[in-house]
Amino acid sequence: MHNLTIKSSNKDYQVNFYSKINELVESINDDKTFYLIDKNVNLLYKQYFKNKSKLIIPASENSKTLKYSSHIFDHLIDKGFKTDVHLVVIGGGILQDLGGFVASTFCRGVKYTLIPTTLLAQCDSCIGGKTSINHYKRKNILGTFYPPTEIKICTEFLDTLSNFDLKSGYGELIKFHLLNNDLHNLDLDNLEQSIFYGLNKKSDIIERDEFDLGERKLLNFGHSFGHAFESISEYKIPHGSAIIIGMMIANEISFQLGELEESYVKQTQQKLYPHISHIKLDDKWFDFPKLLSYLKSDKKNTGDNINMVLINAYGEYNVKAINNLNLLKNSVNKIYEIIRLCN
Repeated sequence: MHNLTIKSSNKDYQVNFYSKINELVESINDDKTFYLIDKNVNLLYKQYFKNKSKLIIPASENSKTLKYSSHIFDHLIDKGFKTDVHLVVIGGGILQDLGGFVASTFCRGVKYTLIPTTLLAQCDSCIGGKTSINHYKRKNILGTFYPPTEIKICTEFLDTLSNFDLKSGYGELIKFHLLNNDLHNLDLDNLEQSIFYGLNKKSDIIERDEFDLGERKLLNFGHSFGHAFESISEYKIPHGSAIIIGMMIANEISFQLGELEESYVKQTQQKLYPHISHIKLDDKWFDFPKLLSYLKSDKKNTGDNINMVLINAYGEYNVKAINNLNLLKNSVNKIYEIIRLCN
């Protein structure tokens, strides 16, 4: 497996792959190092971290707050850490968001390494330099662009993931193939290769548009409705699965706007649906007025418009400012009926 170098105006950083967890841990220089570790990961792999200076963090959206960030700052200050501290963040997307935010703001920015332990984090969210926390019921409303020094990936961590969490990671992998009109080459049996594929495709985009001013918005495909479904279900629908639902709705909207052929939409839905069939979806999560309130709170919106990334069959994208609520409602209802019938 090849390693990657991600170019950034802040600093270039490495993505390095390891075959074994012990090799990964041994590669870390422990001088001035403080570990932020997902509570579940620590329970499963505590033999690797038992003698480390660390803080164990519950992997919950409730941890992604200013209050919990202050809790981490207090620990770092109490232990006498200053600008030379090296934070090692071990966990999934929640730990990455929180740990990156802390690293970017403690002493105006300190060195940090990411060790992603979920498929979702390994194949997508570990690169790009975005950090974020939630505030006042708004998901990811506070944050920075602050890339890590290094990302260390080992698929051995995925061996202890539940089937539910593993399938959540499929959403972003599928997204990269869909955006590259390459869904027929998706191979979820070879996760290491799929992870590299996703990171390689994402790195091409973020290197051209690091600060999310243009092309990088393509990576938000499926995310407007995806984030809304995460919120309305109180995260009972995990991120990757919510993104799959969001992509299905986005394609239905494109069809209604005349930008996608019906045959393409149906073919894509047939390939997407099996990856969310394991989730017991609640009817009330498709209540359009409530869903709309979450959609409107998305920070990507302008004025009264819902800004959505839509694609055509060639992977070309545009950001549509949609204020036709009937279009949105009809598209949601159409996908709801498809999911309900298949369930």
